Amino acid sequence: MNVSFIDKLIDWKNFEIFVADMYSDSEQVIVEHNVTLTGKSNAKRQIDVRVTQKTKLHEYITIIECKRWKKPVTRQVIDVLFASVEDLNANKGVIFTTKGYEEGAIEYAKNKNIDIFIIRDIRDDEYGHTGKVFSLYLQVFNGKIENIDVPNTLWYSPLNLLPKSQPQMEILFTEKQTYPEHLQLVNLNGEKGENLLQLLIDIRTEILNKYIQSFNSLIEPKEDENELGLSTKVIVDFSNSQYKHLKHEGGFILFEKIIFDFYGSINQSKIDFDKTESVDFALIVENYISKQKNFISKHKNDDKIKLSNPIESSNFEKSELVNPNSTIKLALEHWVDFQLKDTTKIQKTNDMNIKILN
Repeated sequence: MNVSFIDKLIDWKNFEIFVADMYSDSEQVIVEHNVTLTGKSNAKRQIDVRVTQKTKLHEYITIIECKRWKKPVTRQVIDVLFASVEDLNANKGVIFTTKGYEEGAIEYAKNKNIDIFIIRDIRDDEYGHTGKVFSLYLQVFNGKIENIDVPNTLWYSPLNLLPKSQPQMEILFTEKQTYPEHLQLVNLNGEKGENLLQLLIDIRTEILNKYIQSFNSLIEPKEDENELGLSTKVIVDFSNSQYKHLKHEGGFILFEKIIFDFYGSINQSKIDFDKTESVDFALIVENYISKQKNFISKHKNDDKIKLSNPIESSNFEKSELVNPNSTIKLALEHWVDFQLKDTTKIQKTNDMNIKILN
């Protein structure tokens, strides 16, 4: 359960200190907490916070009342503050509360030139369209080639020699990939094309990219770490390619196609982000008269609180980081193996025909 930041301002004294600290973010002012002053009427007046801004020509004094109440501030409080402003020759009176103001108090404060503020928790929509807490889904794609078949192979030898041994067609995918000479594709003149192993790695990458581009949904149930399997029969057609031969002993192995099963996996995990994890608190300071709003926060690594510049209402609608429930897609390298869980659902896709045209 999320705890309200405003609830951390436990009592009135902490609230007064909080307001005083809020003004202390500027070096141009003198901030005094809980001072007693004597006015023109010789009456002593207790002031929660007194802020003095001095210039080379004059000074500007603001006196502040802090009401950490369980009920809205009344018009009478505004009257008392206005009397203090007059009696102490202050320039401005300000009230801060956490519970709002009674009906009629806002217009009355406006007429008396008293600024009234509420300090409150940030609404979910004010954190941006993603809200205070948003989720990202990480989808990791992998794929592997299995059950390679080279049907209808032919043997050709310029010297009419028969092969003495079976050709080696073992395909190995490794992190430090090597490309064996016996898998080098050539034409009948012996001119080299692409290595068959490199070609299969490229095809594997192409198929995996198609999976990534076409898969635009979340695996259900999306709250849990989940996995989906994909299966595709792939036919690699060499009929229009001149490089469809492998050298073997004194001749060539000729083939028109290679067929294999491509197995893909999509592993999905949910990652939750809380925008307030790095702060001790984050609140809104809202002026009831001008409607101005400011963020006020304290980062866990900072000693002082930070008061933002006035917030434009349109800023609340701006995109932040990513859309909620966005996915981040990653593809693993060809040498990374995987095994689907026994409970994983496998979706069979349409056969894929790939023509080699070089």
